[in-house]
Amino acid sequence: MNNEVIKKRTNYAVYIVIGIVLVAAATVYVVHPNILPSNEPTINVLTYGSFFQYGANPNKTLGYVINNFEDWYHVKVNLIYASGDLYDQINQTKGAGYDVVVGLNNIDSYLAANSGLLYRFDVSNESYINRTLSTFLQSSGYVVPYEYSPLTTDYNLTGPINRSIIENFSYYDLYNSSIANQYIVENPTTSINGEDFLLGQIAFYQGILNESWTSFWNKSKGILVTEDWSSGFSMFEEGQRQMFFSYATDPSYNKYFNYTPIGTVAFHHNGKSYAWMQVLGLGILNSSKHKSIDEEFVNWILGNDVQSLIPLNEWTYPANVNIELPSVYSANPPISSIIPLNGYLNMTVAARNVGSWSLEWSSIET
Repeated sequence: MNNEVIKKRTNYAVYIVIGIVLVAAATVYVVHPNILPSNEPTINVLTYGSFFQYGANPNKTLGYVINNFEDWYHVKVNLIYASGDLYDQINQTKGAGYDVVVGLNNIDSYLAANSGLLYRFDVSNESYINRTLSTFLQSSGYVVPYEYSPLTTDYNLTGPINRSIIENFSYYDLYNSSIANQYIVENPTTSINGEDFLLGQIAFYQGILNESWTSFWNKSKGILVTEDWSSGFSMFEEGQRQMFFSYATDPSYNKYFNYTPIGTVAFHHNGKSYAWMQVLGLGILNSSKHKSIDEEFVNWILGNDVQSLIPLNEWTYPANVNIELPSVYSANPPISSIIPLNGYLNMTVAARNVGSWSLEWSSIET
């Protein structure tokens, strides 16, 4: 037989075999995609344990946030839940082992941004973020805010303290022991909310009253201090105390889930309402090997799809100004009626002194 004919037939046979192998491989991938080796990168995201866990369907919601990103960008997202303070955790390892950190509060955002641990970035959806929130963090370029809430005083509608007093509540009211004995606040040395109460109180006394912040604690004896938010909220729910320092969104939370109606109120002074604004932000670690993917993840969190989930799942306000709030949020005091106390306390001063302030608080309380 002609060598040319033999060569052609051999080539045809090779092509057929290759074709069969490719079809078989494609079939295996479609039916069992996990069998084939995966080169998908993994990003490690450090966050808090309650991340998107307060909605009606927490697993479904978190799955939407994480799984959609994984599918669209062909990556794996490994959520790592912090055992304590987020900044302390990334600082201990100098960022090693983490790509993105989600949930840095005001002080932690400032500390992280000035630690050298974070990567400076700029993503497109930042243009939709409330600019005022960034000023509260003072960490522009390194940490971007994604949610926030005023911290206010929740109150049960029935109890020994008349509602007319509570609805015009002020720091001065806590000088009255019968009122202070009905108030719960978290410990600033063990709780973020407790620390934020202290920062807001210092901002008010030093920035507005021009008084020593310690005068409040020397005069307001009888306040119940709990170690964390959960234990304080449980006592409040059980009716052990009538008032609890918490989130301005709590009335809408109770209304949405048909729990007992409650109210919440900011601190009043001279006809105005004041509250500390707790802002949570996210950043990218310098140590990350996947910064381009990290930026896409940040952009995803700031976009409309994820931001629209925040009100009914994180029970805070979305940082994206384009998001329409659910109707149940009408149960909360209007954000526009509250003056943020953050503007009365320089973040550099706060970050430098919060440790010594907490120690001084401890010495007064003990």
